[in-house]
Amino acid sequence: MIGTSSGTERPPAPTARPEAADWVALGVEPRWRGQETGGCAAVLSPLLGPATGRDPCKRYAEGARQRGETGLVIACIGAGKHSYNVFSGSVAPGIHLPGHHGQISASPLPASVSPELTDGLDHAEYDLATRLAHPPPHTWFRLTHHRARSSGPGVARVFPPPGEGELRPILVDGLGDPVAGVWMPASGSARWFVVPHGTDQRLLVQWLVQHALPACVPGALTRARSPLVRDPALATDAEARLVETIAEEQRAHEQRQTELQQQLAALRAVADPLRDRLLFGTGHPLEDAVHDVLVAAGATVTRLDAVYGTDSADLLAEYSGRRVLVEVKSASSRPPQSLPGKLLKHLNTWPALPGIEPVDGGILVVNYQTKLPPAQRDTEVCTDRAFADALSLPVISSARLFDWWRREDWDAMRHAVFGDTGSAQPPETAMPDAEPKASGRPGLLSRLRR
Repeated sequence: MIGTSSGTERPPAPTARPEAADWVALGVEPRWRGQETGGCAAVLSPLLGPATGRDPCKRYAEGARQRGETGLVIACIGAGKHSYNVFSGSVAPGIHLPGHHGQISASPLPASVSPELTDGLDHAEYDLATRLAHPPPHTWFRLTHHRARSSGPGVARVFPPPGEGELRPILVDGLGDPVAGVWMPASGSARWFVVPHGTDQRLLVQWLVQHALPACVPGALTRARSPLVRDPALATDAEARLVETIAEEQRAHEQRQTELQQQLAALRAVADPLRDRLLFGTGHPLEDAVHDVLVAAGATVTRLDAVYGTDSADLLAEYSGRRVLVEVKSASSRPPQSLPGKLLKHLNTWPALPGIEPVDGGILVVNYQTKLPPAQRDTEVCTDRAFADALSLPVISSARLFDWWRREDWDAMRHAVFGDTGSAQPPETAMPDAEPKASGRPGLLSRLRR
């Protein structure tokens, strides 16, 4: 049991206890067994959960009810010996809820679990969730609310009837199951914050005093004349002006943050599809991505498949008077050495195609080892050094194109594709020959960044 410290007479000092804390520094006054608990502000149960049927908890609950205050409980779950059954697997000790509201069980989770905050948390819940996650406790538990059995066909009638309540998660595991939450009866008369055992007791008490009590039981702070509760009607003009200034700064910050989030969303709407196609794409999606980044670099790019089918390369790229064929290929593992031959074949057959103009060469773009994360792939398309040195045409990876595109290093991209053009800037009129996809509009990423 915890009462807020008011600086008045203190009860007799309790005997030394394990996990003793500097209660005065934390701003609280603990009440132990044998001491009066009716006036306490909250219950902190760091080990086995509150014993709701015992007199100290019953007196606290009755005192809160008479004052019209919310019963506030921090219940640590999962301490003690684990058991196993065929229905639930490994189970740690849970907690019993008051009255006929059932219980909350705890199932240990693997050590690699990394919980996430849920949506819709109020300020106090959000602060508790972030404190629990950084640093996390030694063990997380999946929490399950088991309601008391209700009457029905073949079931003995229960009186008083089972109570209605809800366990609302504040932290969930990767499967969406709660690992920390707040249980509330339908009446709203109590809030039980259920957290894993082993959570730093000082962290819980600090959160209780600084956030939970002001949000849930402000009357306890008023009784203790705590500086955490201040009546705005009694503020000085200087205090009121500063409070308003802080509020205005907060509103401006939130507005600016919203604007930045919108800009980030617009950037990602452009980058995400192109990033995925260049790093993991195959076939036409990969060709489209190569088309779009070359257009972004200032080149004029024509899709050849629609005109010549398989008799030519995939793309014809033009920049500063130079024209090159672009062959785009992909491989789930290391690219075969036969790929450059396909480009050479198209270069040899190009002069025989109807209505064409000569080209200055060609380039092979390959997306390879697509089943691996980009960081784990070979750095070069051709790992056989002798084979690579014997190639007469350039071969680059689509990942290299992506890296130039994301850094807007247009000079490097143009030099790799067209060679030395003697021009450092793309022509202002460079546009794709056909309407590109929304994800690859030329210059959109640059405009958003500016």
